[in-house]
Amino acid sequence: MTSVGAVTRQIAALEISNKKPATASSSTTTRPGHTKQSSQSNVSKLLTKFAAPNPFPNQPSTKPTQPSSLRNPAQTSRQPSPTNATQQTIDIGSYDGGLEIDNEKRGERVYGEAAEELALDSSVSRRSPTREWHLNDFDMGRPLGKGKFGRVYMVRTKSEPKYILALKTLYKSEIVQSKVEKQIRREIEIQQNLRHPNVLRLYGYFHDEKRIFLMLEFAGKGELYKQLSKHGCFTEKRSSRYIDQMADALMYLHGKHVIHRDIKPENLLLGINGELKIGDFGWSVHAPGNRRMTLCGTLDYLPPEMVEGKEHTEKVDYWALGVLTYEFMIGNPPFEDRNSVNNTYRRIAKVDLKFPSHISTDAKDLISKLLQYDPQKRLALSEVLRHPWIVKYRQKGVVRESAT
Repeated sequence: MTSVGAVTRQIAALEISNKKPATASSSTTTRPGHTKQSSQSNVSKLLTKFAAPNPFPNQPSTKPTQPSSLRNPAQTSRQPSPTNATQQTIDIGSYDGGLEIDNEKRGERVYGEAAEELALDSSVSRRSPTREWHLNDFDMGRPLGKGKFGRVYMVRTKSEPKYILALKTLYKSEIVQSKVEKQIRREIEIQQNLRHPNVLRLYGYFHDEKRIFLMLEFAGKGELYKQLSKHGCFTEKRSSRYIDQMADALMYLHGKHVIHRDIKPENLLLGINGELKIGDFGWSVHAPGNRRMTLCGTLDYLPPEMVEGKEHTEKVDYWALGVLTYEFMIGNPPFEDRNSVNNTYRRIAKVDLKFPSHISTDAKDLISKLLQYDPQKRLALSEVLRHPWIVKYRQKGVVRESAT
């Protein structure tokens, strides 16, 4: 086995971006060509064992060894502490004191209705209560990034078996100033009830006078957008495998009456084994009636019905999946016009779709069937999972129930 010192050095070397990428429509940087990504299998194996457990024991890559101590202890029997000492030597990096520095300089207490709406604590959740959590329950590690409302840190629970998580901070007063209290609450309520291997897990949340803290699954290989920017584009094989995972995750979300509405590379993360994770539910909506009117999302990924101000359904996510497939292989969205926002709108409305010559016939077929003007004509996600281009590159041993 790899030495502890070597493992900690490799984990410390994991590239997690701390910069918010520019959107494709505003960037003028040309992405470099595709190069092979180095392997980090030893690090992945260790992090698989000591990251917070995946709730899907039938997934071979992330089988947990015991029930999660993140749940309410009243709901699970007490488990013996693990004896493997390696977990305590996994390096979560050095804490920079950023939370204390931030707390001195930013944010204010909120009062009244806003304070009640943002008093979010998963220990009193009606559906899936957790144990009660506080900031001092964690060993703080290195910063993973900065969001609009606060920082994200790599942390480890002090209680056994010392799970590794990403802790995201949100300042209440900044949420109120941006008038997104309901959106934040909705995002948390949606994400806490999702259980899918390609959806970033929200394990719990708690708050203090000024902040909300989200306990998120640690995505060990960071932002997918960073990989796409690094390589310029992905191979068809890699693209196909990502879209396979995306289609399966979107089928799950739609089965829960959740429309994502903002699928794009910037909102996707990569897990410790390179698996794709949908990681941002800021524009998601729980819509049992499946018909919405709000214009939201990112311009390059908007479908014709949103551009034209019409009602939309979960099939906006079908369109976004087609745009994502195209961007993975070409390196930019299909309708992007960097000189004119209006031209981008017009190209979307006309479905002005053009393919480079190197794209395979099967890939073109899948993209064309997803990027249909009429939402009812877009290829169903169950059919995406059966499409020849997806089946051709699917990893051995992976079984999609919807594809059988």
